[in-house]
Amino acid sequence: MSLMQTIESQIQAALWECCAPTYIRLVTDNGLVGKVLEILHEDATAFANKDPASNGDLTRIVQTYTSFRAVLHYRVAHEMLSLQADTCENVCNALLISSRGKLLSGAELHPSCHIGRRFVLDHGMSSVFGETASLGDDCYVLGGVTLGADGISGNPQGKRHPSIGDRVEIGAFSRVFGNVSVGDDVFIGPHCTITQDVPAASRVILRSCQQVVKTNWPQLPVNA
Repeated sequence: MSLMQTIESQIQAALWECCAPTYIRLVTDNGLVGKVLEILHEDATAFANKDPASNGDLTRIVQTYTSFRAVLHYRVAHEMLSLQADTCENVCNALLISSRGKLLSGAELHPSCHIGRRFVLDHGMSSVFGETASLGDDCYVLGGVTLGADGISGNPQGKRHPSIGDRVEIGAFSRVFGNVSVGDDVFIGPHCTITQDVPAASRVILRSCQQVVKTNWPQLPVNA
């Protein structure tokens, strides 16, 4: 089986597990599979070029890397939202595909967020990209990264997640919160927290981490 056939079989497996046959025919008639195949081949090639552990083997990445599976399911789900069909059906199917990707990979990439071309999610476990987040082309993201809103509950509708530029690298367990902009060619080291705009060509590195322990902290009653 060729590389493209392997990717297509994974797309078909996701569709047939999550969608009705009539909807799959709609997807096929709209050329979704072919379009997603092209983008995913670019993603896999970028992964092979940038990750030394892959030894440049695209087949290894496509067949065994769960983080690539997360991107595959995102690409399918995101493209489904552009179909000219019943909006509720599109959204439900896209969310089902996205949930399948989360189960297989541990990464949650909302189908409505925008991710540019040649994207690499490496060790993607526990990464979360919010609904209105966007990433430019040629970005490389490690595991445990959150692109989230700056609140917990009651966040407003509309743009509330970060906008990430082109060629940005984000280290493991870093968090970018709110409607902030990160410019092109930015490097964000591991365990950083960003809540304001970052200019292009910047490096963000955590120099120290202060842990505070407070003793004699008042305890609430058990039944409070």
